[in-house]
Amino acid sequence: MPSVPSRLGSGSRRAAFALCATVVLAAAVPGWTRAAGAEPAGQPAARSVVRVTMDDNYPPFSFRDANGVHMGIVADLWALWSRRTGVAVELLPTDWGLARKVMEEGKADVIETIFRSPARERTLAFSAPYAAIDVPIWFNADLSGITGAESLRGFTVGVKDSDFCVEWLSDRGITGFQRFPNFEAMLDAAARRDLLVFCIDDPSARYYMARRGIQGQFRYTDPLYTGELRWAVRKEDAALFQQVADGFALITPEERRAIDERWFGRKLSNPAESNLLSLLARILLGALALGAVTLVWITLLRRQVDAKTESLSDAVAALSASEARFRTIFDSVNDAIFIHDLDGTEIIQANRRMIEMYGIGDVPLSALDIGMLSAGEPPYSLEDAVGWVRKAADGDTPLFEWHARRLDGSLFWVEVNMRRAPLGGSNRRLLVVVRDITERKAAQERMEFLAHHDPLTLLPNRLLVQDRATQAIARSEHNGRIVALLAGDLDQFKTVNDSLGHGVGDGLLRAVAERLTACVRDTDTVSRPGGDEFLLLLSGLPDADAVVETVASLHEAMARPFDIDGHELTVTLSFGIALAPIDGSDFATLLKNADTALHHAKASGRNTHRFFAEAMNAEAVAHLSTRSGLRRALERNEFQVAYQPQVAIDSGAVIGAEALLRWNHPERGLIPPGDFIPIAEDSGLIVPIGEWVLRESCRQAARWHESGLPLTVAVNLSARQLQRTDLVRTVTDALAGSGLDPLCLELELTESMLIQNTDLVVENIRRLKTLGVQLSIDDFGTGYSNLSYIGRLAVDKLKIDRSFIADLCRNHDSAKITAAVIQMAHNLNLTAVAEGVEDQETLDQLRHLRCDVAQGYFLGRPGPAEAVERAARQSRPAPPPLAGNQPRERAPVTPGRPPHEG
Repeated sequence: MPSVPSRLGSGSRRAAFALCATVVLAAAVPGWTRAAGAEPAGQPAARSVVRVTMDDNYPPFSFRDANGVHMGIVADLWALWSRRTGVAVELLPTDWGLARKVMEEGKADVIETIFRSPARERTLAFSAPYAAIDVPIWFNADLSGITGAESLRGFTVGVKDSDFCVEWLSDRGITGFQRFPNFEAMLDAAARRDLLVFCIDDPSARYYMARRGIQGQFRYTDPLYTGELRWAVRKEDAALFQQVADGFALITPEERRAIDERWFGRKLSNPAESNLLSLLARILLGALALGAVTLVWITLLRRQVDAKTESLSDAVAALSASEARFRTIFDSVNDAIFIHDLDGTEIIQANRRMIEMYGIGDVPLSALDIGMLSAGEPPYSLEDAVGWVRKAADGDTPLFEWHARRLDGSLFWVEVNMRRAPLGGSNRRLLVVVRDITERKAAQERMEFLAHHDPLTLLPNRLLVQDRATQAIARSEHNGRIVALLAGDLDQFKTVNDSLGHGVGDGLLRAVAERLTACVRDTDTVSRPGGDEFLLLLSGLPDADAVVETVASLHEAMARPFDIDGHELTVTLSFGIALAPIDGSDFATLLKNADTALHHAKASGRNTHRFFAEAMNAEAVAHLSTRSGLRRALERNEFQVAYQPQVAIDSGAVIGAEALLRWNHPERGLIPPGDFIPIAEDSGLIVPIGEWVLRESCRQAARWHESGLPLTVAVNLSARQLQRTDLVRTVTDALAGSGLDPLCLELELTESMLIQNTDLVVENIRRLKTLGVQLSIDDFGTGYSNLSYIGRLAVDKLKIDRSFIADLCRNHDSAKITAAVIQMAHNLNLTAVAEGVEDQETLDQLRHLRCDVAQGYFLGRPGPAEAVERAARQSRPAPPPLAGNQPRERAPVTPGRPPHEG
């Protein structure tokens, strides 16, 4: 559908002329329509109903009134067509884009008010034109320089969706469009200044602008093209084409003219006819009274002279007023405007804004030239300015940025638009419009800076340091020097943020950035990619020793305390170092290897540095492989639970088992827990894995109970699990799902969990005890727990760490510590459990110290649940203890178990 404006004066006359011509052709040559479409290939039965779709936002041809009633020339023509042919017509007026879609989907037979184009002719057969419509570009009155399609580059052009104007402009390289469903929506956006440039047919534009009273807000170009309105059917529907054409041939030219005059209005009568009648009347009057004519003529002549004099005075006054208005506008616009002589370099005329912008003051314009108003340095010199002037003199309309100079010598940025124009009776004039864009340029420079720098420390960001690293590596290939990339990370920085706030943390990061920058050369780069990370690029170094010296100076500088908002802070940095070309010949490889080395530096105790080695990379790859495998292990049922018996020392009976996780990898076989448990902890995967172990262990313990064995099961909790708010629900679900009595479930905690002693940890332990679950402290004696927590948290068992049990019979200190722990447990009414019992001598000593429960390879290896069940059924009570310090009789356990670390 069209979307193009037409001048209502000339456009209306052309439309009326085209309509008349169409009628004449239709009446004189009934087969004229075949020239516009395909020749019918047969004569199928005529349609009894014709569905016609069209744009309902295209006055005066098709539009809706304030009540939404559809009307216009097209509606009247089709109503008359229906009466002439006796065929019912169903009008489907809608948005133009929808009208096109309705036609394409076959839900309409005819589409109206459509322009013909090569693309559309592939699917549609078009009638002869019945109206010609001008299509200019409209733009906000505050804009200038819009002359046609070429001047639209860089602007977003408002168009009606699916309009022909989109195709026309796209063919000329204009692609920036803002689409609207109809003309009214587009004009509303333009009236709000949300849209500055738009394409709309002339009759529709003037209709809607007049109805809204916004004509003065816009200007327009010469027509881009003149479109011709037609109706069309699908190309394969030749019979329908002929039926429609024959129907319109039945409409007389007088009937069409009446419809046009209804919507366009009637023309005024010819003024020449009135003047002729007046002249004849005066001649007749002169013939009747020659003498009176002379008197009247003299009188009229005198009055005409008076009228001409008055008219001339009014014209002079109007001209003066117009000149005053022009001067007011000329001096009030926010852009500087001046007129330049093409035959010289002087300025002929300038507005007030020009005087203010360049600080001209009282200096005569004749004393100025464009060289004085330019920065003077290429590409902003007099010679460059003359080059732009030549382009404008040749008919171009250049728009460019310029570094301008005020008369006081200060520089600023402007945008210059030049156009050759006939002014002052000469066509050797250049109209120049200058806009101050200093703030815009500053904003652009700020954006450009922030695109390559960290906004907090103003250090280069990763993008910039990558560019510099690429250049440094390229230079090193020629000069034989090495390039070092240091990945640094502040140690324990999170503590500063958590305890003193992010404001102090930000201040510390800025201070660290300043200190690092002061420690390196001007040719080196200190960068902050984010967080508490820093990258240092050292280039042109002779060897690795020079890197070590720089790192040493960095550690020395960081050792001095920082004073941040009254807080004296001491922080350290760990560094990972990768060298080019040894460790990589591109930035991405160097950064990866430096990060790997940094990880090892952190693991080595912080406040240190590590150079990258290939073994680190292999370890990192293995770590990543293990981490990826853990994610799939649960889904593939690769985990197993092994159970290690727990034996009552006095009776020798198996009273429970500890659940131990095993990973049977399909390719690597059984993976030791020490190889994957820390990775699961670090990645957070320990949470779903721990939940699975808990469910499996509860189900197994329930099966033991069903078979008559009241065994307890001990399950280890990770620190991550204990600090989760859903821990109690997870335990409750496992108990409920298995039917296990809570008293038969033992959850093992480590001392490190109690050291944290957060409110959430304490609350979780309290709620678990409320469920009736038993709690034990694992590896007791290796941490620094506050013993008051043990009583406060109401644990049930203390598990003595295997390091003490292993030396129980060989190290006097270990024996004393073990005895003290057992005695403390009994005083607190807790069960003492010994881990890692590997021989009979150790078991006898534990019995002598009155330890309650033991586990270890000597008493049973971790294995399947069936092994624990057999051991429980075969076990029997041990003999009673002997008096005094005599060793007890050995419990009926199998000797000779190999030692075990776990």
